[in-house]
Amino acid sequence: VSSRILKTILLRNINSREILLGAGCFWHVEFALRRLPGVIDTKVGYAGGTLTHPSYEDVCKKDTGHAEVVKVTFDSSVLNLRKLIDCFLAMHDPTIVRAHGKRVAKTGQYRSCVFFSDKEMEIVANDAVTECRKQLAKVLSTEVKPLPMEASFWLAEERHQLHDERIKKKVGNEIMTLNEIDWLFEYGRRAASIWGSSETAPVEFDDSEDDGMARMMI
Repeated sequence: VSSRILKTILLRNINSREILLGAGCFWHVEFALRRLPGVIDTKVGYAGGTLTHPSYEDVCKKDTGHAEVVKVTFDSSVLNLRKLIDCFLAMHDPTIVRAHGKRVAKTGQYRSCVFFSDKEMEIVANDAVTECRKQLAKVLSTEVKPLPMEASFWLAEERHQLHDERIKKKVGNEIMTLNEIDWLFEYGRRAASIWGSSETAPVEFDDSEDDGMARMMI
């Protein structure tokens, strides 16, 4: 039996859902999200822009309006949507003060964004963002938007898929799924994280070339 057939059978027998998340360079976002229990599959690509079938080079020109995003397929009976959104908010700095350059709100390639496909996802994502904003006491740049057919998810080139995972495997690193607490210790950007809604860690660093995930990868 092929892996594709096995995957199809698996997806039919679990509570499979999909959501698009953008939090910086999609290489690093994908690698981190794939460590969460309940994540079944990921694909990196582009969303939220105006150009159809954009290439990576098109998006990097900064005039298409696309964000680098990860399409996350997850089992909601293992990883509920709220925890996924909270982990997403914990893994990058979603505050408006960081929303400049490639991270600028609404148009930046590395902007903080959630693209949902149904009303429940919209409600859960907005509630998580609201709670995060209250806990941080800062304005957030995270956009929560539907993904209409005319602004589809465009799959990125094959060289971008599982980029960080392939590199780490080549040098012999073991890739493991982590429980949520260990995941927050490994990938959370804020001290004493409370599911994506605690104070930003007081770490000084040069962010002139930060892709939105650089501190996570140190």
